Amino acid sequence: MPKIMIPQKAGKRGIGAGVWNLGSGRDPFGGPTRPDIPVLERLSLLADAGITYIEAHDVEIAARDVPEAKRLMKRYGLKMGMYTPSFFADPVFKDGAMTSHDADVRRQALQNAITAVDVTLDLGAAIMVFWNGREGFDFVLAKNGRESFHRLIDGFNAVGHYALKKYGKRAPRFALEPKPNEPRANMYLSNIGEALYLISRLDPAIQPLFGINPETAHSRMAGLDYLWEVELCLEAGKLFHIHLNSQDTTRYDQDMPFGYTEPLKDMALCVVLQDAKWDGILAFDVKAPRTDRPDDITDILRVSISNLQRLWNRALKVDRGQIAKLRSQQQFTALAGYLASCLY
Repeated sequence: MPKIMIPQKAGKRGIGAGVWNLGSGRDPFGGPTRPDIPVLERLSLLADAGITYIEAHDVEIAARDVPEAKRLMKRYGLKMGMYTPSFFADPVFKDGAMTSHDADVRRQALQNAITAVDVTLDLGAAIMVFWNGREGFDFVLAKNGRESFHRLIDGFNAVGHYALKKYGKRAPRFALEPKPNEPRANMYLSNIGEALYLISRLDPAIQPLFGINPETAHSRMAGLDYLWEVELCLEAGKLFHIHLNSQDTTRYDQDMPFGYTEPLKDMALCVVLQDAKWDGILAFDVKAPRTDRPDDITDILRVSISNLQRLWNRALKVDRGQIAKLRSQQQFTALAGYLASCLY
């Protein structure tokens, strides 16, 4: 099946998307609005949409499913771009995983992470993502923040040392995915700065294994600038993975099509990634909305891909010399106008 490639991109030029992008339309206030497609049956749909790199949680493609997943990936010309343990779906993690008060829960979280390391490599992925899930609190003083932070350090140290000892140079890289709120009122690792600080506190031997997976919506729902957060990751040498989508201001996590709400900023993001010669996977974390019919379930991917192609191509034509000139002359309003002319 033909794959869509991003032109003049360094490194990996194929596009990534998660199997969870094609869900049943369930949300916190209502049940499914269309049949739930078995996870492995979604692979053909992702391939038909032009995706090259798929992503999955351990509750979607478990260790026992690896042989069949690999067979189907080969059949449809897919590769595993990223794998991630779920520390939020199982009721045992209702008050966190690595930061749980219950030592047994923390041990289970560590075991889940270790298993995910093995599955990540078995599926051929080079990146394993940790989303902070339910690592946080709803009521003040429900947790001791300093103690929780040390538990995160201990947990990530243990995972990193396991990977390094067992796999050496073959060990996957680990990308932390910050999120400011939802499902908890207050989340640990809520932004890029917190995640980078945590990495700085890990054992020096494993720090190179850890980086960031910034998501557009997670930054914008906190009122932060996603472009700056990506630039900070690049400056730190920690942009290991990326999740692209759209967010309509500071509402709940919407996972709308990339390029929908703030196309000018998204074009500017493409400029930054092009100039940095970033070689990772451009991956979507979008969600087919409740209102889409079963026949339209991949529209969320097709629209995101089309928008990415348009914005990437427009960014390639942006005159970097003109940007430098307007910067040096401090004509920032004129710079805004120039970028608008490139977009529109």
